[in-house]
Amino acid sequence: MNKFPRSAYVHIPFCHRRCFYCDFAVIPLGNKVEALQGYGSKTIKEYLYFLHKEILSIKNKTPLSTIYIGGGTPSILDPKQIKKLIDLFKENYGIVYGAEISMEVDPASFNQNDLHGFINAGINRFSLGVQSFNNQILQKSGRRHLREDAEKSCFWLKREYDSGRIKSWSLDLIQNLPLSGFKEWQDDLKKAITFSPPHISIYDLNIENGTVFKKLVNLGKLKLPSDEEAFSNSNSTHLILKNSGYSRYEISNYCLPRHQSRHNRVYWSGLGWWSFGQGSTSSPWGEKLTRPRVSKEYKEWVIKQCEDNLDSSLTNEDFIYKEVDEKIMLGLRLKEGIDIYKVFREQNFEDKYFESNLSKLLDEWARFIESGLLVRKGNRFFLSEPKGMELSNQILISMFKWWDEIN
Repeated sequence: MNKFPRSAYVHIPFCHRRCFYCDFAVIPLGNKVEALQGYGSKTIKEYLYFLHKEILSIKNKTPLSTIYIGGGTPSILDPKQIKKLIDLFKENYGIVYGAEISMEVDPASFNQNDLHGFINAGINRFSLGVQSFNNQILQKSGRRHLREDAEKSCFWLKREYDSGRIKSWSLDLIQNLPLSGFKEWQDDLKKAITFSPPHISIYDLNIENGTVFKKLVNLGKLKLPSDEEAFSNSNSTHLILKNSGYSRYEISNYCLPRHQSRHNRVYWSGLGWWSFGQGSTSSPWGEKLTRPRVSKEYKEWVIKQCEDNLDSSLTNEDFIYKEVDEKIMLGLRLKEGIDIYKVFREQNFEDKYFESNLSKLLDEWARFIESGLLVRKGNRFFLSEPKGMELSNQILISMFKWWDEIN
């Protein structure tokens, strides 16, 4: 673990409306929201007041090498509000030269002037939530934007990247949405790569409790791609992106050379990070702390943090990361996998348990190595591509079973 975190995540919870698959901590404000003046601006300003207060509450402030502004829909904010946020970090933590400063943007929530404003504020990497280029799929998923909005946004970001005004940008798609069969998914992938995004994230649809999709599933009214279609979709993802020059460096993430997400690698590598905002989770020294998901409770929590001593997870620099199962899970998501011996040693496993616990884990994994899902090279284990990446849950379930048994 780094002694002091060098990365910060900032949660902006506002959305125009909640998508049918979303269970994030968001605050829908409607289509007519205006961030500075007008409808919804009071709610936004009040939230930003408490967000700034939380950011300033940290005592051990050190320069940051990555900042990620996510949501929600951060592009609902005005560029002036984004600039104030970045300046707050710059003036109180410091931002190292060459830092990656990312921001999520949503088609139809920003225009070219906004984009230039965000860039001038200090954003040098954007993550565009397209999800699909198919209007029927977008409508069925509760998305607000249309195909033409997504295409315009991609064109703007490509132009800014080609001109050197931003360092990188990512295009996000969701695999196996309703109506997204094999042809529709191939069309989405092929359309995405016409814009040559340096980074592409492909997320599998998960049906979460409390979402519109979950209610429709329970009522038997949601038709999703079959298992066969989902498998075909995954195979086409691997082939199309690989043949287009993209490398799969993490289960859900592909990039062109030198365009991995530095911020997200902090999570996957088990390093520490700050996190600020409603519903966000920090882990500066190993112990996780999740803020309240409800606005009123979050604001009360911030006041308490400022008036009393900070939560121990935010101040205890000597905390030893003990969640070995999570570290293995995150490490296996990466293309290079993990050095399992190094993980055990870093977690201070007692010598008398080291060999026996490791032996039990290797017994669990033997069948996956034999089937080709998992590859071993010396002490390093990694998922095969694409088969192991696609069927990683089987390996992770066996690892969690091992962890439960030895504990």
